[in-house]
Amino acid sequence: MKIGIIGANGKSGRLIAYEAYKRGHDVTAIIRDREKMPGCRYRILEKDLFDLTADDIRGFDAVVSTFGLPFGGNHPDDAYQKAYAHLISIFEKVPEVRLLVVGGAASLYQDETKTGRVIDSFPEEIRKDPMDLFRAYQLLEKSGVKYTFFSPACFFDPRGRKTGTYVTGGDTVILNTAGESYISYADYAVAMVDEAENGKFIRARFTAVSDSRPAPRTETYAGIRKEKPQFEGMSQYREPFCFELAGRYYSLAMDDGVRYAATFLDGHTLRWGAFGQPETVEYYDCAKAEDGVYFVNFELKERTPRTNISLVIDVDERLVTMVTTITGYHPKFPYMVDSKFLFGALDVPGFPLPKKRHKYTADLLGKRIHWHYAPGTEIIHVYYATDYMRVTQPANKGWAGADPKAWQELVEREPYDEPASFIKLRPGLYLVSCMEKNMACRGWTGNSLLFVIDTRRVHDVGRSFGHAGLETGRVHPENYIFGAFGEFVESDGVIESQPNLYRETQVY
Repeated sequence: MKIGIIGANGKSGRLIAYEAYKRGHDVTAIIRDREKMPGCRYRILEKDLFDLTADDIRGFDAVVSTFGLPFGGNHPDDAYQKAYAHLISIFEKVPEVRLLVVGGAASLYQDETKTGRVIDSFPEEIRKDPMDLFRAYQLLEKSGVKYTFFSPACFFDPRGRKTGTYVTGGDTVILNTAGESYISYADYAVAMVDEAENGKFIRARFTAVSDSRPAPRTETYAGIRKEKPQFEGMSQYREPFCFELAGRYYSLAMDDGVRYAATFLDGHTLRWGAFGQPETVEYYDCAKAEDGVYFVNFELKERTPRTNISLVIDVDERLVTMVTTITGYHPKFPYMVDSKFLFGALDVPGFPLPKKRHKYTADLLGKRIHWHYAPGTEIIHVYYATDYMRVTQPANKGWAGADPKAWQELVEREPYDEPASFIKLRPGLYLVSCMEKNMACRGWTGNSLLFVIDTRRVHDVGRSFGHAGLETGRVHPENYIFGAFGEFVESDGVIESQPNLYRETQVY
């Protein structure tokens, strides 16, 4: 269907437009100012309601009007009637196009006796707008328009959850199973698009209610992995996940010319995609690097080869770095990883794109940090080059469960030198990438490791993406966020002076 949404940038209009869009309908947002819908994924008709003509509407199967006025605002007593009169004058010229209206609940009858309406219980001083809307509805009844007037429940909740189910009624208040006249904006949007598709209430008014109870609490984990996570190798000191992005939308303008839309639907689910391309809903995890800086990690479902996206979003500076990592692409080394780095900015309406960017840096060159990931899991990162990282162990210590002497002999025999990238995010805050390509070439499950390092607190958050379990014979995908604390270590220069055995013999 071809559906127009008048007021698609409003609270209910946004939800109705997206509900129609995700069902595959051809959606046009009819709004006064296209700047109020940056990154809009629909067609846009930029017009005021009172400037619309029959020619603008002709060709649609249905148009949903979400026209509304601020309750108690300083507008004429007949503002709704004037708006509806204009719509009627248009739609009577295109009788094949349906008009669906987001109405009000005040004109519903209080019960089946139909002796009183909801508005009768209102104090006189707040009756102006509901009475105006009721009279506007009466204009529709008298017109020849193929209309549907959808009255929400008395409690029309913008923050309520989406259940996807509802019960409909006619022109009388109905109640849900909890005995309440309630519907969420989200369920209202579902019911509105259902009506546009099914046409059960043509030239009629209807209402609906949905479940007002909060979503039941379960133990189901909604993270990147399907199973509830265990604390893995480097995650025991990880701080709790951050849920501050829930409900936010970002338009990411990357320097390669591609723009992405990221809508954080809740604390673990986001909608993601490039503008003009189909979007997908993915599970994500988020760790907070510092105030205003978020590390977001998610894997694209059913993508071949396996593909992971990590974002560093600085909402204060309006900057973003995107790391796209793949594994399973190399015909000879099945656990090989590779990453692509992109810099960009957050496109915020009313502001020009910032010119500055996150950038590659040599700030960490010559430094060492002793990291603690869990009791008995300690390691020293040696930042000895701008394109490689070296790892060694603290004296008489190694990875948890490993014999320190044997571990040291392994490091000396097969040095841990891996390609690395160093990116400056803010003063004292860095994104470090380590890709275990040499480890993969030696037959191990080399992973992609990202670290957002705060050098003032000597603290990091990051993620490991790739595979694990080779030593047990049960290789499985790995993707988790970790955290660590550490301290700077004075360097004697010996480790840094040892040659890199892999720099000239890269086979990947």
